[in-house]
Amino acid sequence: MRLKGFAWLCAASLLAPALVGCPNQEALGYDAVTVLGPGVINDPENRSLRFDILKFGLDRFCFEMTRRGVPLKLADDQPVAGRFFADSCQSQLIDEEQRKSIVVQYSGKGYGWTSLSQRIGFTSAGLIEYSPDFRVKDDAMYIFFRPRNIQATNFNVGLVESSFAKAGMSLAGFDANAAGRKLVDSQLGRGFTVIRYSDKGETDFGMGVIALGSKPFKPFQVSQTSKVSLENNRTEVHQGQQEFIGGFEVTDDDQALYFTAALDGAPAVDVFVLPKGPGDQMLQQYVTNPGPAALPMQPLLDNVVSQGQPWKGYMPLPKGIYYLIVDNASGVGRTNPAQVAGDDRAAKLDYLVQLGERQ
Repeated sequence: MRLKGFAWLCAASLLAPALVGCPNQEALGYDAVTVLGPGVINDPENRSLRFDILKFGLDRFCFEMTRRGVPLKLADDQPVAGRFFADSCQSQLIDEEQRKSIVVQYSGKGYGWTSLSQRIGFTSAGLIEYSPDFRVKDDAMYIFFRPRNIQATNFNVGLVESSFAKAGMSLAGFDANAAGRKLVDSQLGRGFTVIRYSDKGETDFGMGVIALGSKPFKPFQVSQTSKVSLENNRTEVHQGQQEFIGGFEVTDDDQALYFTAALDGAPAVDVFVLPKGPGDQMLQQYVTNPGPAALPMQPLLDNVVSQGQPWKGYMPLPKGIYYLIVDNASGVGRTNPAQVAGDDRAAKLDYLVQLGERQ
């Protein structure tokens, strides 16, 4: 779930020391708001002005939540254990003197992985009230969404992949619904931070509250470039499993997606690129059926990333939204990892996805 291009940030205008305004105010349907510079924006006492600026991004929040999968992990120092994808999302502003919040009601589906159950597929619906705030630090803007109230209205596990786990869960006292709910709540309940760096719209996203001046962990160091980094992260894909990363939006027909990846822990994995429609179809199959999901079409990109051999890829694409799919299972792509009971050779993949002009 990476929240990119938030209109409320108004690019460099919010960081300039002069009297400025946001250029797209009328298109967003709000009254004109002028900003007196970062000193005023950063004034904790000026709650009304600060909240007005946050309104500019409200129409983007649910769009981003439904487009990107939220990585799920039990703790910051643990690998990704699944993802949640919102199918529907509605948001509401609470603009009261003593209570300025954004309330998000969502529903969607996702998957998680535990050593006992292997993959679980689930549906979830809930309501979260966030308290928004932001600060300016060293020419970067930190936007915080702290949770105020969380209500999980529905959570249901529809798939437990391991047949052994199904037979033994009651004996082991394993509650798949409780385990899945813990995965989702542990992430969505922490809130999140968005960091905006430049007038290119480049952002960082991290779960929880990121301290001013800090940055989320990134496996790749990116030097100055005209490309915009969409995601720079690390994931772990267990044997027989797949990972759905994205979607990544190409906003112009003259653009391309650039990929960089490095693999450890497994000999090789397949990486595919699919448009959002076929990708959603594949994701639905993965959440509801055991085993790897079949490709619904010939992928736009079909490549193998091998351990110890960093990979760089380039993909010119028409406007649209695309998934990057990592496959560590037999029978789908060109790699065929051996299935050995008790020997889970999880693929640890560092990946960087960037958007830039076609070569």
